[in-house]
Amino acid sequence: MTDDRITDRYAEWGGHVLFATLLTVGVIKSLGDPRPAMTVVAALVFAAWYVVGAVASSRGRRDRASAWVLVLTAGWIGLVGVSEDFVWLAFVLAILCRRFLPRSAAAGAAVVIAIVSVAAVWARQGFTVGGVIGPIIGIATAVAVTEAFERITLTVRERDRLLDELVVTRDELAARQREAGVLAERDRLGGEIHDGVGQYLASIIMLLRADQPDAALETAQAALAESRRFLSGLDGPVRDSDLPGALARQAAELSADGVRAVFADHGDPVDLPDDVHLALLRTAQEALLNVRKHAGASQVTVTLTRLPGEVHLDIVDDGVGLGSGTGFGLRAMRSRVARCGGEVIVDDTPGGGTTVHARVPVGGDA
Repeated sequence: MTDDRITDRYAEWGGHVLFATLLTVGVIKSLGDPRPAMTVVAALVFAAWYVVGAVASSRGRRDRASAWVLVLTAGWIGLVGVSEDFVWLAFVLAILCRRFLPRSAAAGAAVVIAIVSVAAVWARQGFTVGGVIGPIIGIATAVAVTEAFERITLTVRERDRLLDELVVTRDELAARQREAGVLAERDRLGGEIHDGVGQYLASIIMLLRADQPDAALETAQAALAESRRFLSGLDGPVRDSDLPGALARQAAELSADGVRAVFADHGDPVDLPDDVHLALLRTAQEALLNVRKHAGASQVTVTLTRLPGEVHLDIVDDGVGLGSGTGFGLRAMRSRVARCGGEVIVDDTPGGGTTVHARVPVGGDA
């Protein structure tokens, strides 16, 4: 059971206790009336009708609560007509009317209850200021307390609703984050396989087609070493000093395949983070593989340029272009460089060659 339902249940039982107490007091005081039996019977009928509504309310059947309260109010007026000792039940009735009737009807009922209460006190004690103000203040207080209680209850329910929505939103966000993490990891692993072992396998196929088994065997051994590094969690090379040499070797291998490739190194050597090192190496591998597979180029220039705060890598060929430029390899290339805070620009002119330019910030400068 929720907190607000527990609070409602306590409030209901409090109202029942107040009703039973005031009714009992009225019955006891009315025993001195000329016709006590009639008063007791009227009080029992009135109590029975109250119990009918209370039981229905406790079971959640409040569709006829308005009619129940109106009949109960009319019965109270009749009961007060029998004995004015029951006038103080007006407080309970004011609370019930405010709770179960529409706001305008509740206001009208409260006025009627106040008039009947003042009239009953006046008939018994005569006109006094206290006899007029007392019932009015009491009924107004009962209505105000009920209004405050309902506002607090609504606030609590709204708070609970917002908390439930927050929990649902948090769970959805966590699920989306997990999904995004899975997709990101899948892309990363796909990029590693494509840019690492996949590149070597493509080279092996080309070397075998060119009847160069020795070179193919050497490439297969490199692919095996790459696979071991990948499976052991060593994500490629870790020394910056190897990058120019690795790029020079890639250019030399391309030249051995019949495409004249030149490597140029500019700028002072700097220590590159491992992820930047690997991103630039994989970018060169992907670009040169595209030259082998698609470009039909006769000449390629690979240039590594170190500037203050950033490193540039350019691969320029004179081939026929890369087509749409939306393959997995290019997406992986861009994603890898983007994770380092850099960008990749592909200038692909059909029939006019291709330029792949990668820029990565280093040393904290963008």
